[in-house]
Amino acid sequence: MLFILLKFARSYCGLVFILFFSTMAVSAQQKLGKVTGKVVDEKLSDLPFSQVALKKGTDTSMVKSLLADEKGNFSFQVPNGSYLIEVKMMGYTKRLTAVFDIVPGEKRELGTIVLKTSEIQLAAVSISAKLPFVERRADKLIVNLNGLGSGAPIMEVMNQLPGVSVTPDDQISLNGKSVQIYIDGKATTLSSEALAGMLKGISSSAIQKVELIAQPSAKYDAAGNGAIINIIRKRNYKAGLNGNVYAGGGKGAFGKANGGVNLNYKGNAYNLLLNLDYNYNKYFYDSYIVSTFVDARGIASGQSTTDIKSTRSNANYTPNLGMDFYLSKRTTLSASVKPGFQTFGRNSTANIDNVVGQSQFINLVNIRASNFSSGLRLQHQVDGFGRDLTVDVDYYRYGNYNDQDSRTVTFSPASDLPSMVGQDRVFDVYAFKMDYTHPLAKGHQFEMGMKTSYVNAKNSNFYQDFTSQQTNLFNYKESISALYLTYARTGEKFSYQLGIRGEYTNGQSEQGFGNERFTRSYFQPFPSVHLDYKFTKNHSLSLGMNKRIERPGYESLNPLVRIISSSNLQQGNPALKPLVAYNADLWYGYKNAFFFGLTYSHSVDDFTSISVPLANGVISTLPGNADYGDYFTLQAMYGKQVLPWWYTSSNGILSKRSFKGEFNGVLLESDGIASLAATSYNSFSLSKNFSVMFLFNYRGKSVDRTITNRAFTYVTAGIRQQLLNKRASIQLNAMDIFKSYRNEYNQDSGTLQQLWRNQFETRMVKLNFSYSFGGTVKNTKKSNGTEEERRRSSLGEN
Repeated sequence: MLFILLKFARSYCGLVFILFFSTMAVSAQQKLGKVTGKVVDEKLSDLPFSQVALKKGTDTSMVKSLLADEKGNFSFQVPNGSYLIEVKMMGYTKRLTAVFDIVPGEKRELGTIVLKTSEIQLAAVSISAKLPFVERRADKLIVNLNGLGSGAPIMEVMNQLPGVSVTPDDQISLNGKSVQIYIDGKATTLSSEALAGMLKGISSSAIQKVELIAQPSAKYDAAGNGAIINIIRKRNYKAGLNGNVYAGGGKGAFGKANGGVNLNYKGNAYNLLLNLDYNYNKYFYDSYIVSTFVDARGIASGQSTTDIKSTRSNANYTPNLGMDFYLSKRTTLSASVKPGFQTFGRNSTANIDNVVGQSQFINLVNIRASNFSSGLRLQHQVDGFGRDLTVDVDYYRYGNYNDQDSRTVTFSPASDLPSMVGQDRVFDVYAFKMDYTHPLAKGHQFEMGMKTSYVNAKNSNFYQDFTSQQTNLFNYKESISALYLTYARTGEKFSYQLGIRGEYTNGQSEQGFGNERFTRSYFQPFPSVHLDYKFTKNHSLSLGMNKRIERPGYESLNPLVRIISSSNLQQGNPALKPLVAYNADLWYGYKNAFFFGLTYSHSVDDFTSISVPLANGVISTLPGNADYGDYFTLQAMYGKQVLPWWYTSSNGILSKRSFKGEFNGVLLESDGIASLAATSYNSFSLSKNFSVMFLFNYRGKSVDRTITNRAFTYVTAGIRQQLLNKRASIQLNAMDIFKSYRNEYNQDSGTLQQLWRNQFETRMVKLNFSYSFGGTVKNTKKSNGTEEERRRSSLGEN
């Protein structure tokens, strides 16, 4: 590991360190002045975390900005010149100081700056100062919730955000792209279903803002060709005990339940956090598969059908314990321990009609999964001018133990063939990460960091029937070492961020008992550019470009068979290469409410899924690499509080995807089709504490590589009542009212054409209750060094 890191640093990042130390040297040579002050309210009480901006005294242009600390104190390091200070905070009137001059080496103490409460009485309505609903940055869109959702689960608020869409099966997308969810800057690593359960348990009243990052910068792991949604919780700076409790239930064909409690106790020297979350869901998942075999001339040579009826249930338990130790005014040590437990059961029956004859396959699945993550984070403020150093050390372990009891009944000739399959998946992840932030003069900022991780994935299959038993193994080890550098400037009109990240990857796989080995090593640079220009207060233009990589998930590399039915299998591909994507998007914004954008992505070694026929009518589905894939979108979004009682968030996306690749000697290519998708969320406040909402979602026919998706639409409606001075809320939602959601598609694998019709629970009623006490719960500074590796260890359902 150390050798790899040293080799990487020598070959690529020597320039990074030269730039860093030269910047430091130049900075040290400048004789800077210092400006300090304190923000208080009219009662002279501390106002923590107010927004403080240092501006030029000549033209009030922005130099740099920061948040005051927990005591309301702030300080800037500046070269000689003329300046003024602007202080803002939600609910208070903005305050500007008089212009003052700084000479080299001077220390200027501004004393206390008093902010007065801003409140205007208009008839019987009280209007308080709020942050803008949407703020555009060079590399992201920031949505300040400002009470949006009024206590509803954040999962249900997602559809109200610009460009965000959530389908009835809880798949989240941003601007048509898949997303990785971050919470307080830390990537979540749960499976899609476990993640949905967690987001349904987080109250929107505990969320300060949501960052929508369509083109991640070099600071983030280069892995993942999608977007990032970063959910920022509200800070808690009140001492003592704070927390909230929530509970919910639902009914479709089967019942659902979730609940939990979040407790936070803050003392002078430490902060203790305890989260207990539970989610249970029982549902049906039926699939009807028609497979048509095609010869070399393109003529159908046979057909098989599989009709699967299954009832599934899962339960998630996710306790979380964290603690912050305040070692000094500038140094905090954070520790977190997060075990998790999941059970999953499936009872399915498949009626099969293929070339072998008619049969029935009964499959009982029992899965026990556990995960354990622990981390240490040391965060040190080098000085009071924004120089920060953060060090993370993480360990993550995930175990998935899958037991299947199967029985195949063949009607002609009659026979009864039971079998047992055991599938174990165990992942161990170790990571070390370090980040440094160095503000410079006139709104400039320099950041650099490194990360190294090691993954050991062990997979085994055990099969037994009346006549034999066998065991197969697949082990995969991978190390990734990375260094990054970003340089940014924030100005009144023009802002930019430039970044470069380099990652060296070494992966080794072993199948069977050492009989088959595979090694792949590669280095990739990942540049990023983000530009933002404000023509006027109401008009802005932004451009983002980056290069990303999508490494195969560990399960996608695993060739061991996963059983869907006796005639349908899934397996991975150890030879699967990583996808490399080049992305660009151009956005125009008007009044931070209307956005119009063009995006383009070109992928090399694009991922696709193909199905291949095996012996006796058995079909295996596995991933492969296409030569390339192109993805274009034309998008429009509008989100605004149109009237005091009406909020709307609507967006439309016109997209087209094309690709080309050769699989098993068969050339597959598609120019795609223009596809339209649209979402409209509207909320109407009928009184101060009562509101109704409607959500309309449409997805037109689309072509995604080898798959052609059918069109569908669905409508959801709900009501919400706030209680106890808005500390509590009750929400009732009716999902997919007309049961119009469909999951149907055709897959073209050359020699095999398949039609899939999947049906699962989408129409249901859900009731949620949330209550907060003692203030807002603060999330501890959890370490995030294993973020990408844990995401790739997620296992999907068979």
